[in-house]
Amino acid sequence: MATSDLHQFDARMKALGRTIAANSDKLVRKCALAIDGAVILATPVDTGRARSNWQVSLNEPNSATREPYAPGLAGSTGGANAQAAIAQGQAVIPQYTYERAQAGVFITNNLPYIGRLNNGHSAQAPAGFVEKGIMVGVQAVRNAGGVVKGGGA
Repeated sequence: MATSDLHQFDARMKALGRTIAANSDKLVRKCALAIDGAVILATPVDTGRARSNWQVSLNEPNSATREPYAPGLAGSTGGANAQAAIAQGQAVIPQYTYERAQAGVFITNNLPYIGRLNNGHSAQAPAGFVEKGIMVGVQAVRNAGGVVKGGGA
């Protein structure tokens, strides 16, 4: 009888472990998607290069820069560049699992002037838009109570 109880306990603990791992992966993906979308949409637009350079990768940060997805002037292609950059993140982030990407999800922008933009250099966006984007991700996790309890996204 005692051996049977131990086997049942072992099975329940393994199932709980799988549930915790799956839910933590869901929370990481939910947080990353929220942050990625928020920082992209908050990035000031002139030629579209800054928005286009938000790049998502797994395990290690991307060190490259890229030209705008849709080059433009005076913000004329801001929506197209945001859409393309968000789509790039949406293609990568769902692949995240702790087992495959132990170092995590990286959302990078390697343009030399992204820091100046985040410090308020552009009148289009207040200083700290990256930090505000991170807070959007934190709030997404806080609002994901159903995921933590076993359901949800």
